[in-house]
Amino acid sequence: MQAGKEILDFIVIGAQKAGTTSLFQYLRQHPEIALPEGKEVPYFSHDSLYERGFSAYMGRLVENANREAADPARRWGTVTPQYMVGGVYQPAAGAPERDGYGVRTVPERIRETLPDVRLVAILRDPVQRALSHHRMSATIGRERRSFDEAIDQMLGAEALQDARIHPQESTGYVAWGEYGRILAGYYEVFPSEQILVVFTEELEREPAQLLSRIQAFIGVDPDFQAPNLGERYLVGRVERGFSWGSPSSWMSPSSPLSPQGMQRALRRSSSVRSVWHALPEGPQQLMRGPYERVVRRVEVRNRRSAPAEVKANVQPSAATLERLREHYAQDAERLASLTGLAPVWQSPGGGRGS
Repeated sequence: MQAGKEILDFIVIGAQKAGTTSLFQYLRQHPEIALPEGKEVPYFSHDSLYERGFSAYMGRLVENANREAADPARRWGTVTPQYMVGGVYQPAAGAPERDGYGVRTVPERIRETLPDVRLVAILRDPVQRALSHHRMSATIGRERRSFDEAIDQMLGAEALQDARIHPQESTGYVAWGEYGRILAGYYEVFPSEQILVVFTEELEREPAQLLSRIQAFIGVDPDFQAPNLGERYLVGRVERGFSWGSPSSWMSPSSPLSPQGMQRALRRSSSVRSVWHALPEGPQQLMRGPYERVVRRVEVRNRRSAPAEVKANVQPSAATLERLREHYAQDAERLASLTGLAPVWQSPGGGRGS
């Protein structure tokens, strides 16, 4: 491990479901940038980690970095969308000041530790972000409601207030898209020149130009082009999670009980792989055929036995989408006043695709 790096030079603070994974994959290719091996290595938003101290956090990042990335001369950063949920993502259990957390809590923690850090916020049409958030929750088995039902409940005054005060994955479809409200905490704490706000649509339409701007803002060569630039990551590819408490997930691909789960376990065994590759093609085909038939039967059974998933995947109504757009209209004005940028989804036809 190379010593000497004690700070982060930049943080991509979110938003969630706005292209942060793609941005992470592009930035990590830059020879002057150091990012952790995995995305989302939070600190300021998680009380249990924050209480351990920043030195311990940075020590873990450096220790887990590969030799080249551990170079302290590089610009170090993280991509951590948990920093833009409007509060503390994981507060300490029973913390007496929990109700005192707000949009300034995480920004103030960051400023106290990293006063000169550069912050990048990438924002997506909040309606599309909410749709993607709901779809992810439904896919991994956390959400049983349709989008219309979930949004109808979350737009209630009390539900909105609770979601803002106590950010949670299961209640954040609407609140986490209130970018003007959330970013206000950062603009109250940091000088505006330390914050760069960009849009997901820019990343999709003009990735090279956007990456050049972000790289210049971070302080590295803006002309470097990542070899994977333009490739999209984690776009609608979320696998349903396995839980012993959810019988309908016992045959999902991530379950160790399913044929797919067993196959993955076998693939991790070097001895099993050696035996398989030693078999002639004929015996392999004889063994593969029955297995594939079992997989097909399991998939049909899962579709029949998971009506909640079907319900959760019902297309949203035009009325619900319009209610959301009305809800976000005032927040978009606040965002524009903070950043001096008109949100791209506010333009005619902008950001309304599915």
